[in-house]
Amino acid sequence: MSGVRERLRLAQPSDLIFQAYVGFSGLVILLVGWKLSTGLWVGLTLSHLALLAVGVWWASQPLRGRSLAGFLRDVYPLLFILFLYWELRYLALLFNDGYHDPRVLGWEEALFGEQLAMTLSARFPYLWLSELMHFFYALYFLLLPLAAVLLYLRGKLQGFREFVYVELVVLFACYVVYMFYPVAGPHYEFPKIGGKLAGGTFYQLVHWVLKDGGSMGAAFPSAHVAVAVAILLVSWRHDRVVWAVMLPLVVGLTIGTVYGRFHYGIDTLGGVMAAFLLVAAARALRPWLEGFSLAGPGNSVKASAV
Repeated sequence: MSGVRERLRLAQPSDLIFQAYVGFSGLVILLVGWKLSTGLWVGLTLSHLALLAVGVWWASQPLRGRSLAGFLRDVYPLLFILFLYWELRYLALLFNDGYHDPRVLGWEEALFGEQLAMTLSARFPYLWLSELMHFFYALYFLLLPLAAVLLYLRGKLQGFREFVYVELVVLFACYVVYMFYPVAGPHYEFPKIGGKLAGGTFYQLVHWVLKDGGSMGAAFPSAHVAVAVAILLVSWRHDRVVWAVMLPLVVGLTIGTVYGRFHYGIDTLGGVMAAFLLVAAARALRPWLEGFSLAGPGNSVKASAV
């Protein structure tokens, strides 16, 4: 144990959050994964062991300032986000026999008086609008890299490192919810948008990606929206130029998740609320995580000036 602690002497809060989630989800797979096929159980278990080893190695590396090596040292946890999202399709059913959409649909009806995911595109069935909304939704896959690169290139290292840390907290908190309370979402529950709107380029691109790239059960709260709003909260504090660049993309994405029938309206509202709560929680948790390293409290703050 002391050997691992020594290796984590230089660990930043983002390193520790990454290790904590990978370790927790790996333990879940190890203990309950027997419900999956043997090959999948073993494969996911070994993958998590490998991720833990990779994470410990990266966490033991010193911060390097503004360089490619320094960028990779700081951003490496985000490189594994897609894999950890992909496996949720299996983890979501380890503790559940199905999905909780009927209850969430009831919340949607009670709050909005309708199913926004069905009525929004029906009320505004314009090809140009559909393409714009699907374009914004497709941008989600570039949103994190774009915000990270902008903060880094503009020399906002403290903001960049807080960005990586906060986004990990937001994402992993959403992942834990999906694990224990999976909601499939309108993409699986409702008919897809049809007619002339289905012929759009961005419509087809998004649905092609989701055909094999989505994780059924990862709808409530919307991590797309939570991540996007968290970008605004962090960039507002550290770089208003980045905030201004990201604002229209985040607004478009938030509306697009419902218009394109990827999330219920209440998923989106939950994502906004989750972002505010989790960003505040991440900032409150940070001093404790900094104190975990051998360098003591303030380690990452001082390192941010590198």
